[in-house]
Amino acid sequence: MLKISEMAKLANTTRRTLIFYDEQGIFMPKERTEAGYRYYDYDQLYDLLFILGMKNLGLPLERIKELQNKPSSEIVEELVNVQETIDSKIDELSKIQLVVSKKVAEGSELMAKPYQPMIIKRPKATFWCSRKSVSCTEEEIAELFAEFYAQLDKLALMDGSQSGFLTDLPNANSKAYPEASFRVIKGSSTNNSGQVMPKIEKQAGNYIVVKVENSTAGVCRGLDKLKKFADKKKLVLATDLWQMNTNSALTNRGGSDYLWLEYLVKGK
Repeated sequence: MLKISEMAKLANTTRRTLIFYDEQGIFMPKERTEAGYRYYDYDQLYDLLFILGMKNLGLPLERIKELQNKPSSEIVEELVNVQETIDSKIDELSKIQLVVSKKVAEGSELMAKPYQPMIIKRPKATFWCSRKSVSCTEEEIAELFAEFYAQLDKLALMDGSQSGFLTDLPNANSKAYPEASFRVIKGSSTNNSGQVMPKIEKQAGNYIVVKVENSTAGVCRGLDKLKKFADKKKLVLATDLWQMNTNSALTNRGGSDYLWLEYLVKGK
């Protein structure tokens, strides 16, 4: 059983809110002691999150109370409308997120000099992604790039969102880079092609980044610099290498003239 303060913390709300919901008959504790202490089951958390979510969308408490009951056809229709509102807000926030990410990248570009690693805080980002390649040869890159972008509509191609590659390369091992498998990625602001495509999320956090020339030699040099920087600071890196284009003008090997090499810092 959970105390009222513990339930409030789990749901990211306040003790006062839970008391108010109890008094209004919206969300009541599983048990109440003779002394008046409220106790909740863990399973009640999902009902509480539903209530808080509906409240954030602007629904009045009386209507939320009705929605908690066994759905009628009218209530099911309203829930569908609520879902559409949520989807619309997600789309709107996704577009804002892409603009913010682009501004962050532009700021990083101003600070960066080639082959000088630094630590930068990156926001969460979501990308359309291709299938995983077999190797990292120029032939494989060209084939996968063409296949992937044929699946996106013209609007998605021209929207200016981030793009690049996600490469499976633990330990920033430059010797393994030429044969490492990878995916082509593109910021997922829009895709009206009608084709179902997989998505992948880039976690928010601190990243070691280095700006490099877009060539095998340039990337390998950057990886060596990046690994030396991480080892000196005793940083533990994630296994995924994010190779992000510095701009939307793709001129070489499916990328821009320069790339960001980025590894999420997991700890020390």
